[in-house]
Amino acid sequence: MIKGIIFDLYGTLINANHLFLPIAEIISKEINIPAIDLEKTIRNVYNKYFNSYHLKPFKPEREYYNLMFKELKKFYKLENSEEWYINQMYKTFIELKPYDDVEFLKTIKKAKIKIAILSNADDDFVIPALKNKPFPFDFLITSYSVKMYKPDPKIFEYTLNKMNLQKNEVIFVGDNYNVDIVGGNNFGIKSILIKRWNQNITYSDSIYTLKELYKYLKY
Repeated sequence: MIKGIIFDLYGTLINANHLFLPIAEIISKEINIPAIDLEKTIRNVYNKYFNSYHLKPFKPEREYYNLMFKELKKFYKLENSEEWYINQMYKTFIELKPYDDVEFLKTIKKAKIKIAILSNADDDFVIPALKNKPFPFDFLITSYSVKMYKPDPKIFEYTLNKMNLQKNEVIFVGDNYNVDIVGGNNFGIKSILIKRWNQNITYSDSIYTLKELYKYLKY
């Protein structure tokens, strides 16, 4: 019987489909380039610096974002510092809204199932984003707080210890196949892929809404 569920955060519970559009809109006002075009460029530069970062020795995400904005600042001749743009972007991350179906977490809590959030993210924006608890949870584990990233098995072990549960008593839900699903499965936790965006991945334990988790709760 399932006694706990571990959730990824951004892209799973919080809508991150246009993660960089808000900061693109801020920069757009400075350099008069359409935000939609800037969003694509920012995403490309992000992919350059964040590609496989979770497999390298731990560094806070802020350090990678610093490199990202250093390149963008040089390319667009931006007038503010890298830290300024990061801080503005983190503010927009805090303001991102949860998906509508996170209401299902209330049903999970009523069933007395423990809920943990496990995020490859900096505390600078995760903690403020969850300050008012837009959805119920019992434990929050960030890569920044434990100095390691998913798919490192140690971060899953740490989470289970916090929950005081065993591998066969939990399931893990995430939107990133290579980080969330591979990491969870390799550690021995049944992992569910939630397809919030167009992913050309065939995976048997895939869902499109959190409400579909109901069928796993008696696993």
